[in-house]
Amino acid sequence: MFKYNLFLYLLSPYLIMKVVFNAFRRKSGVIFILQRLGLVNPRADRETIWIHASSVGETKIALSLYSKLALTYPKALFFITTTTSSSRLLITESERLRHCYLPLDWALTIKRFIRLIKPKVCIIIETEIWPNLINVCNDNKIPITIINGRLSNKTLNTNNLVKNIYKSALQKITLIMCKSELEKNHFIELGGSMVKTDVIGNIKYSQYNHITHKDNIINKKYVLAVSTHQDEERQIITEWLKTHGKRILLVIVPRHPERLGDILSDLPLDMVEIAIRSKNERIRNSTQIYIADTIGETENLIEHCEFVFIGGSLVDHGGQNFLEAASYGKTIIVGPYMYNFIDETEEFLKSNAMIMVKNASTLKHVFERLLKSKQRRELFGENAKKIMIKKKDIISDYCIAITKLIR
Repeated sequence: MFKYNLFLYLLSPYLIMKVVFNAFRRKSGVIFILQRLGLVNPRADRETIWIHASSVGETKIALSLYSKLALTYPKALFFITTTTSSSRLLITESERLRHCYLPLDWALTIKRFIRLIKPKVCIIIETEIWPNLINVCNDNKIPITIINGRLSNKTLNTNNLVKNIYKSALQKITLIMCKSELEKNHFIELGGSMVKTDVIGNIKYSQYNHITHKDNIINKKYVLAVSTHQDEERQIITEWLKTHGKRILLVIVPRHPERLGDILSDLPLDMVEIAIRSKNERIRNSTQIYIADTIGETENLIEHCEFVFIGGSLVDHGGQNFLEAASYGKTIIVGPYMYNFIDETEEFLKSNAMIMVKNASTLKHVFERLLKSKQRRELFGENAKKIMIKKKDIISDYCIAITKLIR
């Protein structure tokens, strides 16, 4: 821990500048800076259950978990901590649910934070391994669990010094619950205890069972490309414009809406009709591309689309979550880079519930075949929905394990 804390101390000026820069770039407000630097902390006046969710995807899991655990602990106060302002927008605070930005992992800052919220348990979602946070919880006999555990290739392939720090932290975690056997092996490889590591399944299968239908916000038939990353928009739009679906709109939902300027700079704006949602531009009969660079509307857009391309998969990012689209019974298209969801992708491909393209140049063919055949779209969509229904109760298994930890 000495080396880790020394490194954090030396890196502090950079970390502070990064927090301030992100706050201004994403318009997160002063509270983001104050809480991330540990200058303002929340306080708890009763039994607290603490769930840490880094960004938007993890926050959706946290909210599902809160809804389930709140029934078991009707008097408890729930804290959800995040590290991004976009995830904060998903949380509606109440007498029972509070939000706070997680302070940077400085030892004294984390000690003060944990002393003030007094958690009965610390539930970390998916990938966050903060050594001081884990160390302080362990010293205070606060059970720590990772749920839906997964590790990135970057974490697994880091240098030996960092691996040793991770190993020390993982051995202090009370229980690691993984989304697959592969991820369990990854945690054990990184230093997690075999006895304290288990496989429960991907909790995201349980996230999308209670669908509330919404009115279509787009007045035209459309195909959706969601959670796209840098350079993907250009590739997808290039292939889309080659198809014969002139009467159908292509809607792009970038993973990071603040990238709008970069997206537009990649496109031949004099050759394509584009409308932008954040600028309240109308969709006309001549509009070919609609960029939905807003937050909180993805579910609506998925529900009413003809089929959906999942971003982060045409470029080497590892793919984004496609299970929400599956819950709506949509045909799902992905690129070759889906290593963040290896088990889920394999199952969907084997079940004829997903289409994987080798590269961008094959998108045109796939687009045209799906546009011509409603029956083909329905076949893939129904197969995807069947998988979701089969695994809908995984969240209950996680809640049972968490309840045992609290007791």
